[in-house]
Amino acid sequence: MTILVKINLGKNTRIMRLLAVLIVFGGLSSAFMTDHKVAKKLVYDDVSYEEEIKTVLLYPNTGNPQDVFAPPVAPIGQNLLFLEFDDLVEAHEEYRVRIIHCNADWKPSRLKSLDYLYEFNEFIINTFEYSVDTKIGYVHYSFRLPPVKLPGNYLLVAYRGSDTKDIILSKRFMIHSRDVGIGITSNLTGVTSMERNKQQVDFEVNYSDYEIIDPQQFFHVTIRQNQRWDNAIFNLKPRFIREAQGVLEYRFFNNQNSFGGGNEYRLFDLRSFRFPGQNVGKIVVDTHPSSAHLMIDQSREYQAYAQNDDINGNFYIQNTDTGNGQVQSDYFNVKFSLDTKGPVGGNIYVVGKMNNYQRMAENKMRYDKKTDRYTTDVILKQGFYNYQYIVDSDTLGLNYFEGDHFETENIYEILAYYRPMNLGADLLLGYTRVTLNSRER
Repeated sequence: MTILVKINLGKNTRIMRLLAVLIVFGGLSSAFMTDHKVAKKLVYDDVSYEEEIKTVLLYPNTGNPQDVFAPPVAPIGQNLLFLEFDDLVEAHEEYRVRIIHCNADWKPSRLKSLDYLYEFNEFIINTFEYSVDTKIGYVHYSFRLPPVKLPGNYLLVAYRGSDTKDIILSKRFMIHSRDVGIGITSNLTGVTSMERNKQQVDFEVNYSDYEIIDPQQFFHVTIRQNQRWDNAIFNLKPRFIREAQGVLEYRFFNNQNSFGGGNEYRLFDLRSFRFPGQNVGKIVVDTHPSSAHLMIDQSREYQAYAQNDDINGNFYIQNTDTGNGQVQSDYFNVKFSLDTKGPVGGNIYVVGKMNNYQRMAENKMRYDKKTDRYTTDVILKQGFYNYQYIVDSDTLGLNYFEGDHFETENIYEILAYYRPMNLGADLLLGYTRVTLNSRER
């Protein structure tokens, strides 16, 4: 016997959220994670704290379509940074934002909000749109960040209502001044390291126009590759200090500033329901959400380097069937498969800017004995994506399935921090972005 029960939810968004997670993702464990009574611990990193908060983007919005690929970095005095995200519940909620100043190591500084903000540290996200003609309904939110007084690392924290502990997402961003100059001294093509599978960025920092006391102790440099924090080099110290000229040299012979070259990114094109794009094997529309089965990937460990155009791990949202990507792009259950010819000694993750290269249960792959493959399913919004497989292992390298090549095109960012004695917090005094093996000639 089937009993039909009609429930009037009204504006009880808490119940609606629980039901939405059950419908979209399935399983009670996921639903209870979104219960507002569950304590959430703030992590000073790029994190979504609820499963239905998806496709979080933070970038400098100047009106250029290429902005979405840029890192969340902006010069001091320019109100450029723009936040976007989806909430996979078809009911608007009031979300607010607060901003936290962090030191170079991404731990909170001792500064008070009045030291670095012009306004009270609570900003309402009041721009939103409902999805249109999508199987998975959602609300798309957007917010332009306020200007700050000081250069440095910042963490944006979005939360529900007025409860600062009911966090929905956190996102790192950087505001820099131009008080010091950064000049590249290494060759940006070909071999840049003593090892042919590595890339090395040599550079100098010119501080002749800015007073820096004891740079060996109070000056910190961070280098990251393709907007990644998981393999970034922190707290790099100068090899030589030319105090008379005000120059710090960063040229090493022990791989201190070297990265594994990696490989060009794999990609898939999920911009159309009707015409599956590159690396999409089939689309199944009679599931909820619809499923996209990618072609089976192979290991590239022993393959020679092959150049192909990628977007350096990034992604963008687009629906070529309708033309309106932000609110008419649907969500898919994307199925990844990696043929490994047997189990490996470690955990495999599918990563990219889509999940900030983080190694989580959601993107961890499982081994299937019947097929000798590792597989996983990831909920992603319709668009174009780059991705890679990385290995977390004591015996295998991070890029075991991708290979490392010095020829690979990668984008590097150099961030130069200084902690003035009278402030006791790290300021971002210099920033530059360079492309190694650039395809643009």
